[in-house]
Amino acid sequence: MYAFWKGQIIDNFINYPEGVRFDIDDSGAILLVFFNNPTEYEIEQFKYNFEIRFTHLYNVIMITTKIGNLNWMNAPYTPHLSKNLTTLQMPKENQGLGLKLILVNSLTGEIKNIRYFGLSTNFTKQLFKTIINCKSENFDIKEYDNTINKIYSKYSTNEIVKMSSSYCKFNQ
Repeated sequence: MYAFWKGQIIDNFINYPEGVRFDIDDSGAILLVFFNNPTEYEIEQFKYNFEIRFTHLYNVIMITTKIGNLNWMNAPYTPHLSKNLTTLQMPKENQGLGLKLILVNSLTGEIKNIRYFGLSTNFTKQLFKTIINCKSENFDIKEYDNTINKIYSKYSTNEIVKMSSSYCKFNQ
């Protein structure tokens, strides 16, 4: 993982498409939320409640998140595209995956907010089991992209949330 801090400008994030990106590497997970010129209200929401869920659909892991009072957001994920994920170690009791939540102004590349979470043991174990199952399946990038389009045409984000198999919630 890279070092990030509030106010930092990341050249690769300038003019980045709006949306949510999730990835895991050997040091933890990252959830990047890209908003075009986020409002003060949107920035403020990143200081409050946070919930993360996942749903396994057609060999795609759909990560869904609720940040403060904002609408549910989602990010498709497959471990096949995690370039720096070489091993998954099941957590011991009272341990879990570390997660960086980062809000980025997608027009300027500036990090507007950043938070760190320790996901629960149960959530981490369930996610890792799903990742291991996904990793054992054959992978084709065109098929993956087509599957994501199929998911988006068939389900709303709220429907995906309702199908989630595990969640982790933080109240501020």
